[in-house]
Amino acid sequence: MKQLTKAKQEAFALAIDGHSILEIQDILHKGECTIKNQRRNILKMLNTPSMTEAVQQFHNLHQEPSQN
Repeated sequence: MKQLTKAKQEAFALAIDGHSILEIQDILHKGECTIKNQRRNILKMLNTPSMTEAVQQFHNLHQEPSQN
């Protein structure tokens, strides 16, 4: 996530927490186009087709190793 700008990190963190575009707009006080552009750029940078898949990749990279 370090390759993302601070603004994109904030938007992605909120998406990871399950917030919708409208909720992210309200929280970050930004317009719909801005949030959609940030999300589009995040998907492009992470080479994923959807935000759902990007969030899943994030969780896979940061999940705790299972204890046997």
